[in-house]
Amino acid sequence: MTARRPPELGLLFDLLRASEGLGAMLRTALESSGLTPTGYAVTSLVDALGSTTPSEVAEMIGAKPSTLSAHLAKLVRDGILSRTPGTDGRSVDLRLTEDGRRVHAAAVGAVRQVWRAVSKDLDVEQARAVLAEVIGAFEAGAALPDRVARKGPRARDGG
Repeated sequence: MTARRPPELGLLFDLLRASEGLGAMLRTALESSGLTPTGYAVTSLVDALGSTTPSEVAEMIGAKPSTLSAHLAKLVRDGILSRTPGTDGRSVDLRLTEDGRRVHAAAVGAVRQVWRAVSKDLDVEQARAVLAEVIGAFEAGAALPDRVARKGPRARDGG
């Protein structure tokens, strides 16, 4: 018996399915590292930037700082990240610890291995370009007044 395909519910449903699939792929790849998908995103940013602030990480990931704080606290508790006072005396700087660099490097290897298998038939550059447009539209939509957002989705318009 073949699995039923979901009905055509629009782009937002498709993006939700893609997000769920990505989350499942990352959880599987990251299982041995102990990182969550969000933890992997954070360590990837901190590794690339060298040093950053929680606010900058939240902005780059597209999350609220309050949402990210529990993830950051766990990474610090687990010895993956260090928090040091920022130069301005108000903020804090995040850096990968030695253990954090080791854990992140192992996680990168595991994710790359799974990603190669998943993406072999994708035009990755084209997908990234389309996603950049979608993310831009979401960011612009988030800035719309509440009254526009309250009108609700129209049938089959992606919502």
